[in-house]
Amino acid sequence: MIGLAMMLAASATQPIAGPPARAGQCSWVRGRYRVYNGSSIRRIWIIGTTRIVAMRDDDPHEPPMIRKHGAPGNSLYGQFLICARERSQTGHMQHVRIKATNNIAVVRDRRLGESKHTARN
Repeated sequence: MIGLAMMLAASATQPIAGPPARAGQCSWVRGRYRVYNGSSIRRIWIIGTTRIVAMRDDDPHEPPMIRKHGAPGNSLYGQFLICARERSQTGHMQHVRIKATNNIAVVRDRRLGESKHTARN
């Protein structure tokens, strides 16, 4: 966990914005990507907020890092370039598309066996 904290602190040199407000806008966010149960199962929690954005379940476009490591039981911490598919609404999960990733650390869920490593793209 110390390595993860150091990596996230080191990546603070890049400007990071909040989620895009309007459809079509894109911005870099620092967050945690996970796969959940239910609808909109692929989600990013934007670190430092209570905001969660989601990818559509039928969206086949995702960066190679997400395709390779974004499985149930893994958390991906890092920077994500997300583009809004719809405008942001208070109290609703906004649908986005992930265009790129940067400084990704892959952390395996402890309940499934401890294993963590940093994957660079």
